Amino acid sequence: MEDQAPSCSGPFGGATVNYPVQFDLRIIYLKAEVPADLEARLRDLLKTLEVPCSLIQGVAKPEGRYGRMGARVRVDSALIMKKLYAAVAAIPGVKAVF
Repeated sequence: MEDQAPSCSGPFGGATVNYPVQFDLRIIYLKAEVPADLEARLRDLLKTLEVPCSLIQGVAKPEGRYGRMGARVRVDSALIMKKLYAAVAAIPGVKAVF
């Protein structure tokens, strides 16, 4: 009999998210490709999606190729969550959103 790998119903084993949810949205970007106004773009995007944000901060070491930015957000629905991740990922230079 073949061993079968365990399967799950989603990326977190069937766990669900209860909305609204507050968390730190993390962004990794390539400094050479990201717009200079990344923070302003992120603020505008959050405002457009009506996602409250209490803090935005970033770190980009001068010698590094990549920078990171975080935003403490509150998301009210799965639909808004999907739109948020898609919109942030579409910003030029953004390599990862989590």
